[in-house]
Amino acid sequence: MKKSTAAAEIQTIFDSVSETLYEKDWFHQGEWLTSTHLFPADCPEAMTFHVYKANWFNEGHQGIHIESFLNLDPKRRAKSGLTLHLLHSDKIPNTDIKRKELSMPVVDGLFNQISKWEGYKFRTGKYGAQPFVKDLLGTGVQFEKILGEEVTRLCKVVGPIVDAVLGDLLGHPQKIKKSPAKKSHK
Repeated sequence: MKKSTAAAEIQTIFDSVSETLYEKDWFHQGEWLTSTHLFPADCPEAMTFHVYKANWFNEGHQGIHIESFLNLDPKRRAKSGLTLHLLHSDKIPNTDIKRKELSMPVVDGLFNQISKWEGYKFRTGKYGAQPFVKDLLGTGVQFEKILGEEVTRLCKVVGPIVDAVLGDLLGHPQKIKKSPAKKSHK
């Protein structure tokens, strides 16, 4: 299969996931965006799928984003994954704020919840650019459905935390909305 044919096939898959997300009220209310691009740009081996917000410094696909990918080579397509990417650079663009000043409160804010989710593995150096990964099977009819479901879960947990931490670091704090406490039944 030619890379251009494989890229078109993968683009169709990611477009379908995007369309499903854009149909959701929470996606619009949270002002979420999606994008895809070939990676690396000079000699593509894969297509990446990003879900992010406009204030997450993701211009040029280098900022904060939830990311998945599919390899162009069908023989390698079975291996995919899902991660949170906290900047490709050592600092928040146009600031002197180091990535670790962002990643520590973000990871600490989401660790207890996401680490309990099946298949999510936090890296030993969890305060780096990619704190965790969930392996996904990139083939089969279930990939789109599973990717959409997992992205939804991540957006709902990661979004408010990243927004609040960025607000604090950049001088316009936002409160993290927490779920109402459950009443105990005795």
